[in-house]
Amino acid sequence: MAYKKSKHRNQRPKGYARRRDEERTVRVKGKRPSHVSVYPRKGENPERAIKRFLKKCKKMKIVEEYRKREYFEKPSTKRRRMKMRRLALIKKEAAKNKE
Repeated sequence: MAYKKSKHRNQRPKGYARRRDEERTVRVKGKRPSHVSVYPRKGENPERAIKRFLKKCKKMKIVEEYRKREYFEKPSTKRRRMKMRRLALIKKEAAKNKE
C-alpha cells in the first residue's frame, strides 16, 4: 500500500506537532508582505524582539504608507508633488555642482 502524497510539500501530517525550539520561518511571496511577524529567538530578550519588529516596520515604511493612504489624493496632486520633488532634486544637484 502506497502512502498518499500531500498536495502541499511543506504540510505536516495530522497530529505532528512543531517542536518548541524549532525556529519558525516566514516565507514571503512578493516584494513586500502585508504582515510583519517577528518570532523571539531561543534565549532572546523580548525587548530585543520588539526592537527587531520596529526596525522591520521602519524598513518596510508601513507607517509612511498608512499616512499616505489615510486620505485620498488626486492623481493631479500626486503628479504635481512628484514634479516639485524632481525640480528640488535637480536644483540641489545644480547647487552642489556649482560649488
